[in-house]
Amino acid sequence: MTSYVLLAVLHKPKRAQKDLTFASQIVQWIIRQQNPNGGFSSTQDTVIALQALADYGAATYSENGQNTVKISSSKSFEKVFEVNSQNWLLLQQSSLPDVPGNYTLEVNGNGCVFVQTTLRYNIPLPNKTSGFSLSVQTANASCADSFRAKFDIILSTSYAGKHNISNMAIIDVKMLSGFVPISSSLQKLREDQKVMQVETKQNHVLFYLESVSRKTISLSFSVEQDLPVSNIKPASVLMYDYYETDEHAVAEYKSLCNEAAPESIE
Repeated sequence: MTSYVLLAVLHKPKRAQKDLTFASQIVQWIIRQQNPNGGFSSTQDTVIALQALADYGAATYSENGQNTVKISSSKSFEKVFEVNSQNWLLLQQSSLPDVPGNYTLEVNGNGCVFVQTTLRYNIPLPNKTSGFSLSVQTANASCADSFRAKFDIILSTSYAGKHNISNMAIIDVKMLSGFVPISSSLQKLREDQKVMQVETKQNHVLFYLESVSRKTISLSFSVEQDLPVSNIKPASVLMYDYYETDEHAVAEYKSLCNEAAPESIE
């Protein structure tokens, strides 16, 4: 709603300088809602907010803009960023050495500069607040051929986070060493519209879900052995909210078939 207000202010038929001043106050509030990855709390919020911010950027853009941004602390830390017409689209960043700590930000010049600080906690979330419930099962194994083993991977998930429903969610399934997904099984998921999109990247299969509710849903696809590999280790499955990556779940699975023949490779 706030982004729509910003768009209305920016597209007034007779926009005055005071309108841009008012718009800047709206922008300051909007960017405080932005997460470290550039998105907002939902897909709709992200689309409209980025459109409004882009329009504001166009309205305030100056070819001669040049700024010096200095970050310093009482413990002799200092970092200076130069933002000008040659690098204004370049992301510049620096790690802050002391957290917690007191830092001073000083900006000199003309034009607009966007500065954001991000604090990340590398602490695993408890299962009850991880955001998703995720389980992985393997079934329908065909192990008669010591090389061309096949089986199904069944993914079951539901949302268990702080909202009623998740944002867009991604399930990242890492393949077991030597295994590849069977294309026809992935195509079936696409045709059934159980997922928004399916991607295969190197040895990973990624499923994009528009949202996940508290009702359990299941996805299944098939994999087969493409290369003989011995001592196959379990593979991981990671699920996370695209816009709130702190909401996530991790599981793992292993092959139901025996190890490959002795002439296998590692």
